[in-house]
Amino acid sequence: MPQSEIAAMDTSAENRTKSAFGSTYVHEPQAEHTHTIILLHGRGSSGEEFAGELFEGRLSDQSKTLPERLPSCKWVFPSSPEVWNPLFQEDISAWFEAHSLTDVDARQDLQIPGIRQSVEYVLALLGQEIEALDGRAERVFLGGISLGGAVSLWTLLCLWNAPVPRRVGGFFAVSTWLPFSKNISRVFDKGETSRPELPSDGSESDAFVETMLSSAIVKAQSSSFLSVPVFLGHGSDDAYVDVNLGRQARDSLLDVGFEVEWKEYLGAEQEGHWLKCPEEMDDVASFLSRNMIY
Repeated sequence: MPQSEIAAMDTSAENRTKSAFGSTYVHEPQAEHTHTIILLHGRGSSGEEFAGELFEGRLSDQSKTLPERLPSCKWVFPSSPEVWNPLFQEDISAWFEAHSLTDVDARQDLQIPGIRQSVEYVLALLGQEIEALDGRAERVFLGGISLGGAVSLWTLLCLWNAPVPRRVGGFFAVSTWLPFSKNISRVFDKGETSRPELPSDGSESDAFVETMLSSAIVKAQSSSFLSVPVFLGHGSDDAYVDVNLGRQARDSLLDVGFEVEWKEYLGAEQEGHWLKCPEEMDDVASFLSRNMIY
């Protein structure tokens, strides 16, 4: 969407703030503010670019976009830092360095600093938006696409470890995967019968997961956090993030104890690596609408 169209769309509602993570793009509600939706962009994009592309998508009646269907929602699109990409030999906007999506277990050590830093940033942003809604965490939704979806999934798991743990209203991600998913499933399996001091197999990846999710592992079996509604959508023909990686993310969340609504789509734009219009747009709008608490 051209910049002029985005400006016209938001006019006085537009708000941008600068940070080490780049600009946060905010589309203010077009009615009385009741809910906030925080969405993370994919690699090489930005919050503003993601917002423009997402809001171009039409629902099945062809007359409404997501903001028009949900006028009381504030939409928040943070931007990632610029990260050096050894493949492209340049700085690219990215929440963390994903070495390979063909072999997601390769060079996982490169992912650790970015995931840790980005999760901390998103948790802080979540806290700000929850306070803006008078502490009503159940009125804040979190999600993302591709690389941003991966970080938002990690943030969902780390809500247990937040300074003030609070259950959000819902989570949705599309065309994404869960980094360290095998480690997460293994560590949570350990946690079911673990001693107070969690066991480790000595690997750096398990140690990272155990450190990041220590509270989650202990609390998972009885926590209300597992009641957070989750929607995952994925293109069965996704040329960039294979659908099997999405299925693996779904299975890892099921292993943790979440209930997951999973849907696959065929024929989306960007070689399957985008939301299928109107079907997936309709499903996202429906998921949000039916899980909003007033």
